[in-house]
Amino acid sequence: MNEPLTPRTRVRQQPLNRPFRDRTVAEAEGVNPHVALHRTMSQVIPAETAEGFRGRWEEAFASPGPVTLEIGSGNGFYLSGMAAKHPEQRWLGLELRFKRVVLAARKLEAAGVDNARLVRFDAYNLARLFAPGDLAGVHINHPDPWAKDRQAHRRLISAPVLTQLAEFVRIGGELRLKTDFRPHVDALLALAAETGWAPVETSDDVLRDGAPWANDVCTNYQRKFNEKGLPVYAVWLRRA
Repeated sequence: MNEPLTPRTRVRQQPLNRPFRDRTVAEAEGVNPHVALHRTMSQVIPAETAEGFRGRWEEAFASPGPVTLEIGSGNGFYLSGMAAKHPEQRWLGLELRFKRVVLAARKLEAAGVDNARLVRFDAYNLARLFAPGDLAGVHINHPDPWAKDRQAHRRLISAPVLTQLAEFVRIGGELRLKTDFRPHVDALLALAAETGWAPVETSDDVLRDGAPWANDVCTNYQRKFNEKGLPVYAVWLRRA
C-alpha cells in the first residue's frame, strides 16, 4: 500500500533541469515519422525553438493574452476544449512524446482554435522555458502515478516542481489538478503552503460533485474512470 507523500517523507526526487536530449531529425527521422511531422505543424513549437520564447510567451500567439500551461496534453482533447471555452485566454500544451504532439496538434486544427499552441518539451526542464510570472496558471490532468514506492521520486507532484511552478505563475494565478491517484492529492495539499500555494477548493469525485471550477472539460482518460464508477479527484490552488 502506498503512503501519502508528505513534506516529511524522505524520497529521492527527480532532478529538475536535467539534461534534455532534443532528438533531432538526424537522430530520429525514419525511425519515428512524427519527429519530422511535428515540425511542419503551425500549432507546434519544436523544442529547439521553444526556449527563445522564455519571458515573452504571449508572442507565440496570434494575439496577446494571459497564458495558461497544461502539463501533459496527451491527445489534446482537454487543451482544445479549454481553448474553445476560453477564447480570451492563451493555452500552451506541454507534451514530450512526438506522436502525442502530432495528435494534439490535429485536435487543435479540427477544433478551429487559434489561441492554443503545443511545445515538445520535458516537464522537468521548465526553467528553460519560463521566466518568473510568465504564466497565469497551470493545469495538470492525470499525471503518471508512478504507484510503486520505489518509483515515488518520479512523481510530478513534488516539492521541487511545485516550488518552481510557483515561480513561473504570477501572484493570484491558479494551479488545477485532476487525478485518479489519491496520493497526488495528499501530496499537493501537504506541500501547498511551503511551496507557495494556497488551497481554494477540492472535490473527492468530480463526476458526482462536479469540479471545483466552472467550465471544466472531461478528458478521455477521465471518461474511462467515469464509466467504471471510479472517482476522479480535483484540487484547486492559488499562487499565494
